[in-house]
Amino acid sequence: MRRQITVIAVAVVAVVAITLGARHLLGTKAGLPAVGAVIPAAQRPAAPEISGTTLTGTRLTLTSLRGAPVVINFWGSWCAPCQAEAPVLAQVARDTRRFGVHFVGIDVRDNPSAGLAFEQGHHVPFPSISDSGNLVAARFGSAAPTATPSTYILDARGRIAWAYFGRTTSSQLEPAVLQVAGS
Repeated sequence: MRRQITVIAVAVVAVVAITLGARHLLGTKAGLPAVGAVIPAAQRPAAPEISGTTLTGTRLTLTSLRGAPVVINFWGSWCAPCQAEAPVLAQVARDTRRFGVHFVGIDVRDNPSAGLAFEQGHHVPFPSISDSGNLVAARFGSAAPTATPSTYILDARGRIAWAYFGRTTSSQLEPAVLQVAGS
C-alpha cells in the first residue's frame, strides 16, 4: 500500500512538472493570458501603480503617462542580456516616439550610480526608476517578471497588453508596440 501511494505521489509530481514545463515552453504565465503576443483588449489585466525616483533624481509616476502606450523594461547594469538588449530598446523608443509611445526603465537590484552609468553608456533615451529592492516588480503579483530583463507594454488605459520575459529583439518588440499603439 505504501509503495502504491509513493508511485501515485511521484506520478502526480511528474504531471505537475510536465504541465509547468509545457506552460513555460509555450510562453504562458500565471496571471497573464499570453506572453510574447499582444493580449486581446478584453483580456488585458490592469498594471499596478508604478512610481519612483529616476536615476537622475526626478519623481516619475506612470499614471502621468496615461492616454499613451508605455513600454516598461526591467533591467540591471549587472545583467549581460540587458546590456545586449539596451540598443534595441533605445532604437525602438526612438522609432515609436512619433506614435506617442513612452518608455520607462525599472533598474532592479542595482546601485543607482551603476544604473546611471549604464544608461549614459548605452545612450538610453528614456528615464529609469531606481528599484534596488525589486519592489516594483513585486507589485505585478502573479504577472511579475520571471527574468531580467523583462518587458511589458501597457496600453493607453494602463493595462498590460504585451509581456516578454528575457532579452527581446527589435523584430519582437517593435511590431507589438505598433500594434498596441494602433489599438
